[in-house]
Amino acid sequence: MTVDGDMAGFIPQKEVVYNSLLPYSDRLDREATELLAEIKANLSRAVILRELWPGVAFWSRKLFSFLKLYGRRFSKEDHILFIKLLYELVTLPNLEPHMMQSYARLLIHLLKKKELLSRDDLQLPWQPLYDLYERIIYSKTEHLGLIWFPNSVDHILKALIKSCRLYFPAQSTKEMLDEWRPLLCVFDVVMQKAISNMELFLPTIMPPEEHSQGFQLWFDELMNLWMSVQNQPSWEGHLVNLFARLANDNIGYVDWTPYIPTIFTRILRSLNLPVGVSQMVAPRYLTNSYDIGHLVLWITALLGGPGNPAQKELTCLFNSIASFYHPSNHGRWQSRLMRLLQRLPASVVRRVHRERHAAPSWITVVPECQRLTDADLQEFTRSLIGAALLAMFSKTGSTDAAYALQNLALLTPELAIPPVLGRMMTYAAMETLTEPHTLTATLSCMIGMARSLISPNNHYPEGRAHVLPLLMGSLPGVDPNDFSKCMITFQFIATFTTLVPLVDCSSAPSRHSDLTEMERDLCFASAEFEDFVLQFLDRPQASLILLVTPLLFLLHQVKTCAVKKGWLE
Repeated sequence: MTVDGDMAGFIPQKEVVYNSLLPYSDRLDREATELLAEIKANLSRAVILRELWPGVAFWSRKLFSFLKLYGRRFSKEDHILFIKLLYELVTLPNLEPHMMQSYARLLIHLLKKKELLSRDDLQLPWQPLYDLYERIIYSKTEHLGLIWFPNSVDHILKALIKSCRLYFPAQSTKEMLDEWRPLLCVFDVVMQKAISNMELFLPTIMPPEEHSQGFQLWFDELMNLWMSVQNQPSWEGHLVNLFARLANDNIGYVDWTPYIPTIFTRILRSLNLPVGVSQMVAPRYLTNSYDIGHLVLWITALLGGPGNPAQKELTCLFNSIASFYHPSNHGRWQSRLMRLLQRLPASVVRRVHRERHAAPSWITVVPECQRLTDADLQEFTRSLIGAALLAMFSKTGSTDAAYALQNLALLTPELAIPPVLGRMMTYAAMETLTEPHTLTATLSCMIGMARSLISPNNHYPEGRAHVLPLLMGSLPGVDPNDFSKCMITFQFIATFTTLVPLVDCSSAPSRHSDLTEMERDLCFASAEFEDFVLQFLDRPQASLILLVTPLLFLLHQVKTCAVKKGWLE
């Protein structure tokens, strides 16, 4: 078939949308089709001839380059065939480690967009991948020096398993349990291997009709095991990671209500906070703490539903640890608390996007009764806002608090923005300039909340009225004697002037009669933009920055060009 014939009626899986903006975009379709046909022909020929090197290796690299340049610009049938071929290559026995890594990276890239292929389109056997994992991770010859594996092989192999487990057959869960259930002995170190394998391999994304063949086979057993063990064994973290993944993938299909109090109690204990005057912490602080990323997923998945019982426990949790966010409290527990505060609002934002704005796909949606309502989001913000406001002035910096407040402002701007403007005395801090640390932290947080502050389509429309006072009040921050304060002030001004065009709209109310009272006030206030620009340019430091910035940009462009030409290393 000709190239034109191949292009007719062709539906690509997912293209790179920016390619259409290139000046030669009219030639890309033909080039991509010809290159794909060449890759398919030569890759299949190399596999038939069993020429792993250099044939299969070379054309697999060509396919990887094709994915980078054109995206997944092939049909669903080609997509499935590529995955099955790469899966067979990866699981070949006695394959050289570096070649296995190369094929594994390409396979991970092909499986990255899980919404493109459903479980009905593709199924992969789990046993060959498990045999490969056993052969490499628990190798009996590596410690003897008889074989060498790259340092990154562990990470690549686990990433491959995480990408493939979505497509394991429905009966694979029972087969895995038959394989690893005999190893579940709490008095033996082999328990660690069994639980870690379960965490890595057990599939949790299944349609509701297959749940009886999936997590329902092991959920009660493993949950009762976790509830009965109190001595913080080394495998407990893997079990928590498995529960977190299960909760996130099956929101509304697992009844966590009986376990919620225990879950939050264990979470509080895992933070290893000092209690009393002796400042004692758990002796195994680093080895048995739960992973914050999985804790955040678990907490986020528990929120919502009738009565929202998890929110009550979350409020109690942050009430109990709020004092540890105070700037005067500092210790080795601080980094974990700050990561929890930073990641939890971001995870809730992702869940809200998944429930309200995500494109429909084959993955099971969250039931309507379990989705987060506006009231749930307001209660969530109230439970975290106190800790976030305290963390603004932490000794470790304000970055984590700024991220948290930015995401809280996306969820409920009417609750997150006013405390930063009012309670933290934003205006007073900028006018007096006697507390530079307060000013720097406040500006950093306001930069993250800028989009929510000026957005007209949110629940805090009066936020736009604060833009001009904020810009005028930030001018004293342009101080050459305090470099960090000067830079954060420039970033603050650059952010707001990028989002808000500096245009005098004071004459608009006389020409448009359909403006609201708030819009009329904003138009009249825009006349002060000229004063702001003049005062900003009157500062010699600002003029210097305006002169130096284009020069720095030009030097950067020259250096980039020189590196591409090979003139510089």
